[in-house]
Amino acid sequence: MTPAPVRLRLSRLAGFDLQALARATNGLAAVNVARPSEWGNPFVVGGPVDKKQAKRWGWWPLGFPDYVAPDNEAAVRRFAAVLAGDQAIHRHVQAKLAGRNLACWCSATEACHADVLLKLANPSCEEVKQ
Repeated sequence: MTPAPVRLRLSRLAGFDLQALARATNGLAAVNVARPSEWGNPFVVGGPVDKKQAKRWGWWPLGFPDYVAPDNEAAVRRFAAVLAGDQAIHRHVQAKLAGRNLACWCSATEACHADVLLKLANPSCEEVKQ
């Protein structure tokens, strides 16, 4: 049985090795999905939409360029809502991220767009662990 991919937290500690952490966690490789990677959430807490990030997703110009997320949950909800209707992005996410752990800077107790990506990338997993 293949292990379910999980969300990992990035670290700036000297010697941090994302791939070593991922393999020690469940044997799977990891992908950094934080900004400024191609997978980053363009909805910024307390600031305007990250235009570069929105362009990476093919979402610029957006119909709501002045949107400011008041907190992580709102930024993640908006990210999920915009992704929800785009089947081409779903296929792209599945092709590139399926079966991989995803890493971001968010703590395990915070809402994170990586959780949205995990669910999209691995729809056949009964429960994607967080």
